[in-house]
Amino acid sequence: MNSTNRGLNRLLIVATGLLLLIVGAAAALGAWLPGAKDTWTPISEAVNTQVGSWLQQTPFPGTDFSWLMIAVVAVLLIGIILLLAFTLRQGQGRTGTIVHDRASKAGPTVVDVSVARDALSDSLGERDEFIATSVSAYEVRGTPALKVSASCRRGVSPRDAADLVERDLHTLDALLGRELPVLLQLTGGFRAQTQKPTRLQ
Repeated sequence: MNSTNRGLNRLLIVATGLLLLIVGAAAALGAWLPGAKDTWTPISEAVNTQVGSWLQQTPFPGTDFSWLMIAVVAVLLIGIILLLAFTLRQGQGRTGTIVHDRASKAGPTVVDVSVARDALSDSLGERDEFIATSVSAYEVRGTPALKVSASCRRGVSPRDAADLVERDLHTLDALLGRELPVLLQLTGGFRAQTQKPTRLQ
């Protein structure tokens, strides 16, 4: 739950998986098929010859190597930097503040996520429908949002569990004086596991 584009995440995973699948399939075919080596050898020799010809035809001024090598290294470096930036971005977005009101007449008002965590955990912890609950906060497009995860007992209806959490969220909204976006994730019982996460307004 962060600002990373979900479609970009999936595209990168699919592309990486397809690349690994193709490489693995080629290696397996080369090892298992008797004629694969004889077929691959002339192809690899032709490719090596063509690449060598390209490198000789594109020398970098004042050097004895091709500018194509510089371009390849630059592309690889850019790719590594982008992958590092993408990896470091994962898991970010958490915040410890759910309300930061600078327009208050009495001065800035800051409400920590622990307020919501304690209020919801105490209230939901008294319910027999839930085994465990957790509350965290994320900043999505500059707006604080809560993520409430609840593990339900087997046989508990996800609709009933969502109603119980929503009722406590309304109480929290009244306490804070504003409504917070909430992502509710129900897990545990079989009926709860078949449900998708529910976003409450």
